[in-house]
Amino acid sequence: MKNLKYLFLVLALNIFFGCEFFSETSSDESEEITTEDSDITLQEGLEDGEWNKDYAQKPQNEKKQITEADLKFESIFEKRSLFLKKGEKLKEAFYGLSGDSIRIEFLSDSPVLSLSIIEERSGRPVKIFKKQNKIDFIYDVYFDNTFSINADFVRESYVNIKISRKSASVENYYNQFEITRDSIVVQNKTQRSLQGTTMGYEKAFNEPKKFIVSNSLSLSGESKVYAPIDVPANTKEFIYTLRISGKDQALSEDGQLFDNVSSSSKKIKVFGIPLWESSGSKSSLSREILNNLFPPQKDEDFSLNVFFFDKESEIKKFLNYTGDPDPKAFLYDINNSAISTQSRVGLIKKPRTGYSYIGLQTNSTWKNTYAWLDVVALSEKTFHYEIRYGMKKIN
Repeated sequence: MKNLKYLFLVLALNIFFGCEFFSETSSDESEEITTEDSDITLQEGLEDGEWNKDYAQKPQNEKKQITEADLKFESIFEKRSLFLKKGEKLKEAFYGLSGDSIRIEFLSDSPVLSLSIIEERSGRPVKIFKKQNKIDFIYDVYFDNTFSINADFVRESYVNIKISRKSASVENYYNQFEITRDSIVVQNKTQRSLQGTTMGYEKAFNEPKKFIVSNSLSLSGESKVYAPIDVPANTKEFIYTLRISGKDQALSEDGQLFDNVSSSSKKIKVFGIPLWESSGSKSSLSREILNNLFPPQKDEDFSLNVFFFDKESEIKKFLNYTGDPDPKAFLYDINNSAISTQSRVGLIKKPRTGYSYIGLQTNSTWKNTYAWLDVVALSEKTFHYEIRYGMKKIN
């Protein structure tokens, strides 16, 4: 019995001292982690073993105050070992404030055709270097302005280029601007202008051309009619609308194709889209414009056979033929023609002959059919524009 009491006493003592050791160990580990997290802040705030009150009140992100003596050339653009292909151009824009100094450092393994520093606002050159491969040039800025460096290479070259700016005052140093870039269309070609192409629009008719296609049993009218579509010489494609109805009544939508084409083109993001379709392109500006147009109002009870022709000689065959439409009887544009079609809108490439002809054939036995044709010619126009750089203050 005494041995049993002794055993219980030993177990109780082991449990008591074991718990105390565990508590002390846990406390030490906790303090160690906390010290690691706050070590840097505590040591910086301590001075000779006492807490520095001034340090506690000082913002941690406070910037060093710049003085006039600290102003020096600082890099604003730098490229090293830049590889440029033959005929490739290098252009970089930057700005300077009144009184600032700009330094251009340039090194290439072969002479450049020309390197010019241009004042963007006026287009005047600050300096032009020709057939040089090493340049170290400093100039002063008299008025706040944007500048650009332009280099033309006649052969493959590796280039080091660095543009630095030394602020004229502490105020200039802290005034920060960003470069803006705009494309400005100019009336005439200039030394720094680029050429672009855009789409032009022109009405083929002053007002929609009206057709009366007689019923097939009419003795006085024509169950087949045709008309030439005369478009300007520089036309690439043309968009047309054909409204087909059983009523001899004009609508307000007739004659609105030009305005609709112009409005549609403004809604399309043209960047990267070719003007015209080709075998290698999946889309084009002209096709996107067409996709944004709606067909004219339809009359469900009336339709026409619509044919487009490239040659006037085929028109005569069409008029004289009495059977069902057959490509072997007369040649027509199968891709753009349609049998028993209601009001429609379409896009057609200008034929090589310069003229396109439309032929209409009735599908009505007892009633006349009326049609209104409107056409807008699409052409390619060239224009000149300049890339101009400006400055915008960063708040």
